[in-house]
Amino acid sequence: MSAVRHAISLRGVGKRYKISPSRSSRLREVLSFGKLKHSHDFWAVQDVSFDVEPGVTLGILGRNGAGKSTLLKMISGVSQPTTGEVEVNGRLAAIFSTGAGFNPEFTGRENAMLNGLILGIDRDEMLERFETIEAFADIGEFMDQPIKTYSSGMRSRLGFAVAVNVNADVLVLDEALSAGDAAFKKKAMRRMYDLRDSGTTVLFVSHSLGMVQKFCTDAVLLHKGRMVASGAPDEVVDRYRELLEKSDKPKDTSHAHRDRQLDYAIEHEDEEDMPASPNGSSDGGKRGPRQATGEAEIVRVELLDESREPVIEVPTGTGLTVRLHTRYAQAVEDSTLGIVLRDRSGRLLFATSTALEGAPLGFRDEGESVTIDFTFGVPLRPGGYSVDAAVSVPGTAGRILARSKETATFEIVPGMKDRPVRGLIYLPTAVEIHDQDSEEQGPAT
Repeated sequence: MSAVRHAISLRGVGKRYKISPSRSSRLREVLSFGKLKHSHDFWAVQDVSFDVEPGVTLGILGRNGAGKSTLLKMISGVSQPTTGEVEVNGRLAAIFSTGAGFNPEFTGRENAMLNGLILGIDRDEMLERFETIEAFADIGEFMDQPIKTYSSGMRSRLGFAVAVNVNADVLVLDEALSAGDAAFKKKAMRRMYDLRDSGTTVLFVSHSLGMVQKFCTDAVLLHKGRMVASGAPDEVVDRYRELLEKSDKPKDTSHAHRDRQLDYAIEHEDEEDMPASPNGSSDGGKRGPRQATGEAEIVRVELLDESREPVIEVPTGTGLTVRLHTRYAQAVEDSTLGIVLRDRSGRLLFATSTALEGAPLGFRDEGESVTIDFTFGVPLRPGGYSVDAAVSVPGTAGRILARSKETATFEIVPGMKDRPVRGLIYLPTAVEIHDQDSEEQGPAT
């Protein structure tokens, strides 16, 4: 039986750098032939091992400095590992947000041609593909200007256009979409869906956890140069959130609400630019946001505790009220207002609406305002959560009248002394112990 042929295989991979306080101290160390020691070893990546099967889309997560880019550069051959082995089977194309691999003195056209030749594509074939590459990059006359005159977005567009149009078996993307505008991101994501569905192996780094969850089939988490988790994207994202929450320093409560909103925005900044997948919906059956008509407006979203006081921290196991102030710009025969509760990774935890709860809004006249309260328990584990809201017309799949302009965020904090929440939620539980000589006992105390 022949051995399994992985698209990518890493065994004990590590990358070590020499760190010196300054260039002069490093020079003194070199001139002393090792007698003076000013530098020390820094392991950017250490003892990483995993296999990637053909056709897998692997998301790589980790904080800044975790070793993500260093790892991708070793896989791509841009740098060599200090320890371990990297094996890649098939043609590999890579694009880094920094523009690595481009000669700044060459034009865009010359760099595109050079990249193709390096990948083993002959000149005639690259000439045939160049029209497609040029159209995809869409940088106009800059194609014949030196790369050093490009903005970061233009370098990203050209690099991506080359990488996705050379029939690579393995595609490596390191924050490749970070510098692109919304229109280019949509076009790029459509092409990535096509490549993924055609069996191309994709390694994908992004700070948008939602994109990793929607686009990737597998994920790994790096922390301080080591791989600390691997598996399904949802599970790895949860582990990443736990790691972030443990490492976060206590914040000034006056800025906590704003910081959580910023965290949510950063993590999901690319999701609105994600088009539907070729089958008509985003991965996992998740639908992208639909455009609101503007016939109504969600003026304000408030989060209130059990005493109906504004709150940004909610003890687990207590109650929360989401109060929505809505105004109708046009008369509407009937409408429903719905809310969605998500965790920090964007995972849907709970959704309901006035229609589902048997509280119809009925006819609303132009200029009329209405306030709606949703009150529910939050038996959730400590962490960050968010609430979105929308007004829609019942029975119509595509008519959204209004969406909340800002996501309301809050923090669940421990609410039961010495009673940690194991898992996602805490369910109040009664325990009965039935001894052999007694058919029934009361609840255990």
